[in-house]
Amino acid sequence: MLNSTLLLRRRHLLSGFLMLILTITSSAARAESEIDPADLPPWLKPELLVHITAMDLKESQMAEFREALTECLRGLQSVVQREIRKGGMDIRKRIKRGIKRQYSKLDKRMKASLTEPQLASWASYLEGLKLAVAESAM
Repeated sequence: MLNSTLLLRRRHLLSGFLMLILTITSSAARAESEIDPADLPPWLKPELLVHITAMDLKESQMAEFREALTECLRGLQSVVQREIRKGGMDIRKRIKRGIKRQYSKLDKRMKASLTEPQLASWASYLEGLKLAVAESAM
């Protein structure tokens, strides 16, 4: 009972946080002159926002997108931390494999909730996200 309440609170907090992020990004065109794109996190870069807008997500799809993206980003961080903590040989290879697994889970989850016309924009967003996160990690 306590665990489910805690999980529900955590999910509600995360949903609120992501809603705030998406609200900020939806007004990015208006505030573009005030916000430096270099200061934005990799998943909110203007070149990626174009693809999110092109997907024309419904409310339920937007909620799924926020949740799936949050889970993926946490998973990416977790993979790196876990593999570094474990140490040993081939850390780079294990991190690369874990990151690929996280992106595959995100892709599979989103493809299940998107319609056929949205898939092209999704594929573009996902590829751009991979590049942006990889660039920010360097």
